[in-house]
Amino acid sequence: MINIAITGGIGSGKSTVTDYLIEKGYTVIDADAMSRAMTAAGGKAMPYIREHFGPDYINEDGSLNRVAMRDLVFRNPKYKAILEEGTTKVVLEDIEKIKAEKSKAGEKALFFDIPLLFETHQEDNYDLIWVVTADREIRKKRVMKRDGTDAEIVDLMIGSQAEEDVRISKASTVLNNNGSVEDLHSEIDRALSWL
Repeated sequence: MINIAITGGIGSGKSTVTDYLIEKGYTVIDADAMSRAMTAAGGKAMPYIREHFGPDYINEDGSLNRVAMRDLVFRNPKYKAILEEGTTKVVLEDIEKIKAEKSKAGEKALFFDIPLLFETHQEDNYDLIWVVTADREIRKKRVMKRDGTDAEIVDLMIGSQAEEDVRISKASTVLNNNGSVEDLHSEIDRALSWL
């Protein structure tokens, strides 16, 4: 089985890539979706979050208060490490279990959407790495529009991730997403033709 990691900075367009792969019938495992499930009401990370961060970071429904947590961890990196200990590490362990299960089931190619691939030093665990890239200002505008996040926080988020040139230097395939969705789809089709 070929394991392909898809990564890129926030706002680069990873979801556009994975949505297109799913449309074409490929299996995509989304690390962010796994993380969101863990931090939803009743999620397996919520006891850890309550213990390490307290009730101010938990919504009335029992889910993670993402706005408060985002503000905390991107302004105070020591809290980011504490959060990752109870969420990111668990997601990475779950991903390895999924790989084993899908390989045993005879899956030929499996895509993994992993935004923090290089930050968590997981790149050696994949056969190929597709990096989705876009200019910083384009990414910033996308995130501000999509999430309603202010410019300062978006800059901190981008600054906390791997440098773009580092990602690109480690990529098997680079998908440039400065243009239209159709342009990006064409790049994905080319990448798929090489598999």
